[in-house]
Amino acid sequence: MISGVEGVAKPDGRLFAAGAAACGASPDGGGWMVGDDPEKDIAGGRGAGLTTIWIDHGHAPRPAEADHAVTDVLAAIELIERSEQPG
Repeated sequence: MISGVEGVAKPDGRLFAAGAAACGASPDGGGWMVGDDPEKDIAGGRGAGLTTIWIDHGHAPRPAEADHAVTDVLAAIELIERSEQPG
């Protein structure tokens, strides 16, 4: 979602809700937020009811609110795929 188009910006929960709606879902339906900004991505995602994955570029400590931490986007995708497998 582009915040300028939606009229709100992260960490406003309305932007996360608009993104989920564009995918035919809602933030409280078990979605994910992957990002590297502690306030906008992690705190914003948590505030919207999403599970969060912190991408650690080695520039800042892991936000306490982050559910998971990975080193790159590919690792985040793998984590999400593993979590969605039955068992």
